[in-house]
Amino acid sequence: MRRLLAVAAALALLAACSVAQAQPRVEIIDYGIYETGIRTTVPMPISVSGKMNVVASVRLTEKTREVVGQLGTSFGFRYRIHGVPPGANVTIRTRHPRLTNPETGKSMNYGEREQETAPGSERYTGFSFDATYEIAEGEWAFQILYEGRIIGEQKFKVIVPMN
Repeated sequence: MRRLLAVAAALALLAACSVAQAQPRVEIIDYGIYETGIRTTVPMPISVSGKMNVVASVRLTEKTREVVGQLGTSFGFRYRIHGVPPGANVTIRTRHPRLTNPETGKSMNYGEREQETAPGSERYTGFSFDATYEIAEGEWAFQILYEGRIIGEQKFKVIVPMN
């Protein structure tokens, strides 16, 4: 009987360790200001602009959490997702100060999209100041959510220079 209890306890401990190792998480590879490669614009309904740029490649040019808001500046982070089944969807959310698109009147303080995972592969998410209305001073946060829970986040402080 004692041996049976010891085996059951060992199996329970092993199962608990397996569950702990499989917890969804994001490994941040680097963050800051990037030079981006070729861009393709695609629809992104849950955003103030209604679109997003998909970039072919990125290169970190400055590791920083403080970003000067200027047209053409791209910032964000590269990451890997662990503990999420291949093909599962995660939500990529960008929280920012309220932005208002002058062409549409749409005003939001976040953007959001779904992305299929490829656990362990390197990904990038970020933002490029492509229009003057997008440059807003304050805290910006890029979040990765799985099943409604934040599993990774990178924050930045955007500073708007005085003219």
